[in-house]
Amino acid sequence: MYQGKTHIHIENSDGSPQVFNATWQQVQDLLDRNPDLKDELHFTIGCSDADPVAQWSQEDLDEYYGYMKTADILVGYTLPQQNIKEYAPNLKVIHFISSGVEHVTPFDWVPEGITVVNNRGVHLPKSGESFAMFLYMINAGIPRLAYSQKKGKWDRHFTSVIKGKTLVVVGVGHQGGEMARQAKRLGMYVIGVNSPVVENEYCDEILPVERMKEAFERADIVSLHVPLTDATRKMINEETLSWLPSHAGLINISRGPVVDEKALHDKLVAGELACAISDVFWQEPLPADHFFWDTPNLTILPHISSDDLVNYIPRTLDLTIRNLRNAREGKPLENELDLARGY
Repeated sequence: MYQGKTHIHIENSDGSPQVFNATWQQVQDLLDRNPDLKDELHFTIGCSDADPVAQWSQEDLDEYYGYMKTADILVGYTLPQQNIKEYAPNLKVIHFISSGVEHVTPFDWVPEGITVVNNRGVHLPKSGESFAMFLYMINAGIPRLAYSQKKGKWDRHFTSVIKGKTLVVVGVGHQGGEMARQAKRLGMYVIGVNSPVVENEYCDEILPVERMKEAFERADIVSLHVPLTDATRKMINEETLSWLPSHAGLINISRGPVVDEKALHDKLVAGELACAISDVFWQEPLPADHFFWDTPNLTILPHISSDDLVNYIPRTLDLTIRNLRNAREGKPLENELDLARGY
């Protein structure tokens, strides 16, 4: 608490694009949307030089520790994990501004009494637009046509309509569910692959991961939406890619290490996979000498498909306030992470 008010500290980073950094105007707009809380909240905004804490300057650390002495809620991408209860004795909620949290796992550093949440769902409006575009791009063979243009080749590659084709969504959570929704809107047949098996109104079938081969063999397009864990690392590899028909396309908007990049490259070069779109990679930015830059029929995006320049931070802060209200009313917090599972 800060002078009797709930203290929400936002930690920005100069190492992140502006889309992920909050401004005082956005905080004021948030308070205008929640006038009943105006006199009950105290906000601070700090800024470090880089995302990794190991690259923070002593000035960054001193400023951060100063703010955290009275903070009840932390909103940011990362934080010093040692001695949290000592430097932030009032801290109750850590709100990571990303959906993926592999950069702070395992969660053995989280003290008892602190709830950790992520940004699942904040991306959905922008994600939905990107997902529909990716489906159309794969169906129309745009990655192939773009590669042909790059090579100066007149490639009259004809395709058929997307309606009636089969999409396999691997990981039917917030993002995977939105992909399924967009696909149904386009008239596709949707097979979800998820463990545990969960119902989803936009999936015609849901299969467990153990039956992924069966789903892949029927796929026209596969879209990946799983978190990065030990179980999902390289789940798309030479063997699993071999299950796909040669006319199929792959979309990866989950995390780079979910896909064996060399195996994907080899399949595209051999013509055993029609095309692919990837918004995530093992190393970001993708190195200039990476083989993907000249992989045929692959569209490379620099991890931008789900992040809304105007609305990302406002939607993030709205989630923070909803969870503050939930906590005050004794309700579960949205997006609370299972610390044992790591997501």
